[in-house]
Amino acid sequence: MRIVIAEDSVLLREGITRLLAEYGHEVVAAEGDASRLLDVVLHHAPDLVIVDVRMPPAAWPRAAPLSIPRWWRSCWPEAAVAIRSTR
Repeated sequence: MRIVIAEDSVLLREGITRLLAEYGHEVVAAEGDASRLLDVVLHHAPDLVIVDVRMPPAAWPRAAPLSIPRWWRSCWPEAAVAIRSTR
């Protein structure tokens, strides 16, 4: 499975990447800034995107991470999005 991770915490981003690799998944990109997320997703066309709902930049509209699944489904209906938060 090809996966993109969007997580601003370096520790969590690297930990999730290692865990997924141990289970045989390919993390094609791990992004720490939401402003670049859509470009990364368009470039890699992964099977799964794991998104931290509270990623920077602070100017990003609060509801924006929650709109990603709808947008993602319209582009790639066979793919999945997982939204997570540590809070």
